[in-house]
Amino acid sequence: MNIKTNLLLLTTLLAGTIVLVGCHRDGHDHSKHAKPAPDSGSTNKPADASPPAKPYSLNTCVVSGEKLGSMGKPVSFVHEGQEIKLCCAECRKDFDKEPAKFLAKLAK
Repeated sequence: MNIKTNLLLLTTLLAGTIVLVGCHRDGHDHSKHAKPAPDSGSTNKPADASPPAKPYSLNTCVVSGEKLGSMGKPVSFVHEGQEIKLCCAECRKDFDKEPAKFLAKLAK
């Protein structure tokens, strides 16, 4: 190997080493890396589990009004604690633009 190849190899190895140990520099906040303490409660529920979502009460898409299942498997997700079911993925785009408008339909 020639000197240029050796220097390139050495530089690459050093750069990789710096990346690997970079978070150990002074002043770095290691609390971001700390694992959360295990849940000491009596339930088997994970500590980060959110409460169950309010069930979707309609048999139609809240965006299009189409019957759920009429366009294949409904798209299901949770938005701010409320289960939402849509007739298709295209309706998800409309829902995401104006969620309050469609959530109001569920409140009725």
